[in-house]
Amino acid sequence: MKVSRLPRTFDPPVKLTPKQANIYVWGFQPEARFRDAVCGRRFGKTFLGKAEMRRAARLAAEWGVSVEDEIWYGAPTFKQAKRVFWRRLKQAIPETWRAARPNETECSITLKSGHIMRVVGLDNYDNLRGSGLFFVLVDEWADCSWAAWEEVLRPMLSTCQYTIPQTGESRKGGHALRIGTPKGFNHCYDTYRDGQPGGEPDHKSWQYTSLQGGNVPAVELDAARRKMDPRTFRQEYEAGFENYAGVVYSTFDRAECHTSERIKPGEAIHIGVDFNVMKMAAVVYVVRDGLPLALDEFHSVRDTPDMIEKIKVRFSGHSVSVYPDASGQNTSSKNASESDLSLLKKAGFTVVVDSQNPGVKDRINAVNAMFLNT
Repeated sequence: MKVSRLPRTFDPPVKLTPKQANIYVWGFQPEARFRDAVCGRRFGKTFLGKAEMRRAARLAAEWGVSVEDEIWYGAPTFKQAKRVFWRRLKQAIPETWRAARPNETECSITLKSGHIMRVVGLDNYDNLRGSGLFFVLVDEWADCSWAAWEEVLRPMLSTCQYTIPQTGESRKGGHALRIGTPKGFNHCYDTYRDGQPGGEPDHKSWQYTSLQGGNVPAVELDAARRKMDPRTFRQEYEAGFENYAGVVYSTFDRAECHTSERIKPGEAIHIGVDFNVMKMAAVVYVVRDGLPLALDEFHSVRDTPDMIEKIKVRFSGHSVSVYPDASGQNTSSKNASESDLSLLKKAGFTVVVDSQNPGVKDRINAVNAMFLNT
């Protein structure tokens, strides 16, 4: 089907900052189908989004993209998407490109090329199924549902096909830009890592602070730094990935404390066990050069006998030392006549346990010291 080109306009060109331009120039390249921009607050993400959506509309017409493949801006909720971007999308798309007036109810624009641009919320993502996608801009990516991407958006990008007229090159697959401020180490962190050197071949990612965006003066950032919690400041203004789950261990650093080592055949195993009913957990260590390395785990285990069975199956051929908490000397939740510790000993494990647990403060300080000295 022949797709009509959009009329030329004489609007002034969009002026991007250098950091925004770094992200923009990689758009619609095969080696950067999936772009991730992790940015501090007021970086200018929305302004960049206007330029991205406008370009997507033009390329869809020029490259003969099927009108079944739409162009979307998505945010965590429809209310947020409409408030943040609907007015800006109408500003970005010239009236000469539009086939009709924008649909204010659905927040959609039909172009003269036949393509449809939409502003959508990703909270009720099951309702979004149906069309294909040529381009999707996902805003506040860290706050969006991963399932919306994995179950809906990613498959919708898979069927798009088009041809670059200048070269005659045929391409398959739509494009995405996921952008936002980080929130811990969730899927935003994972997709950012995919775009770094050594990651996925069709991903590219950037990390920019608010200061690098050029929209927030240094004096304002200094004022915010003085008043805000350091972790929150690093996350919101410096686009840092901060671990808010488990902040008791303040010296933990995901990069410094990381290891890619694996358990070796026959190596002595040391397992720390936390007793519970239906939700037992354990961390598996080996000791090398005097340092413990956490290399495996068990979680959501039913009870002590179930934990014993799982350890035996996974670590057959290893000597196993178990370090339970002192509460295991009480009767087991599985068998009121027998303690958890006696069950572990009967299983043939070496059980290392004190008569009582050390003080909470002492435990925290010991772990923080080990993290600091890794």
